[in-house]
Amino acid sequence: MNKKIQLLSSKFEKLNASEFISFDQVASLKDVMGVYMIYNESKELLYIGNTNKFHIRFGTDLKHESTHTLVRKMIKKEMFSDRHKVVDFLKNKCSIKIEVCETKREAEALEHIAIYILNPPLNK
Repeated sequence: MNKKIQLLSSKFEKLNASEFISFDQVASLKDVMGVYMIYNESKELLYIGNTNKFHIRFGTDLKHESTHTLVRKMIKKEMFSDRHKVVDFLKNKCSIKIEVCETKREAEALEHIAIYILNPPLNK
């Protein structure tokens, strides 16, 4: 168990310290799984999520209100009036940090730890 805690601690530190990349860079990562953190243009953390495939999450899922919680929350909180404006914001105003994970379980654990520690507003 100690190895798992050390692994997740290391992955959290790497995720938190990683460089910002663009929406399109994340969308180009085919068949890669991991955790992502989305920041606004002021570099304030908005949301943490995990995915089995970055190219699907950032290529399709985030473009549809019905398939992604973040899009629904941004509309519900009246940050944006429709999914098109949310997608435009995500693609053109936001920066993203990612950490690649080996398994879905590892990604879920890292996501939960990061949410617990960083408490982003759109994960509430």
